[in-house]
Amino acid sequence: MFSDYFLEKQDELQKALQDRLQAQGLTAPDKKRDVAVFGDFYTFLREHLPREYSIATGKVRNKKHLLNRNCDVLIYNKWCERYLDLTGGYVLADSMHAFLSLEAHLSPAALKTHANMSRALKSLYASERGLDDTEIIPVYSVLFAWQSTDSLISLASMLKEICAQKEIPLNQQTDMLVVLGNGIVIRDYEAGGSYRCIETGKDTLMWFYILFLEYIDREGRFQLDLRDYIKQNSEYKEDTVTA
Repeated sequence: MFSDYFLEKQDELQKALQDRLQAQGLTAPDKKRDVAVFGDFYTFLREHLPREYSIATGKVRNKKHLLNRNCDVLIYNKWCERYLDLTGGYVLADSMHAFLSLEAHLSPAALKTHANMSRALKSLYASERGLDDTEIIPVYSVLFAWQSTDSLISLASMLKEICAQKEIPLNQQTDMLVVLGNGIVIRDYEAGGSYRCIETGKDTLMWFYILFLEYIDREGRFQLDLRDYIKQNSEYKEDTVTA
């Protein structure tokens, strides 16, 4: 029953972004990036995430360090109404569950930017909790794009090369890459950190949502397996890029 619902939502998100970009018109190269064009995606998240999770854009810090770079989406545990007032507008690293970078059109430059963001934010959490490079960092890193001229396997290969060049530890790398209406690249830690490239097509938003809920629920609060409600037996083309 989920497939038709998420296909409709996926079409709505694609059309909404196109309409916003057309209304915005041409922008100067030096103009600050405007995440308002992704407003409908923020609404989608607010309407579909469990109430335990809050959504923000902005900056992150731990007790000793801060990242003075705005994140497109931060999913965190807002443990009181005045949370952001108490923290000076920062999301605290150890209350963060996930972060997302949003791209209308995914480019190699955007891959590099998100790889750096992933390393920075995950290391803030790791240093706060005393985790080393061999331990899983339970902060989910997602790069979400509406379009890409590159194939999923090309994107995974580029991401692998970027992480190798920058010597980013495995536990500080991107966990999922989404190209709406095309497919998903998932980091498979059980296979040594290889990238699984799955062409989910019209079901991409549905699988993003299901996987995202599974990963952010690190305390096991969400006692429901949404996969049980998928009745179709779709087969998707899949490739792998080894770590």
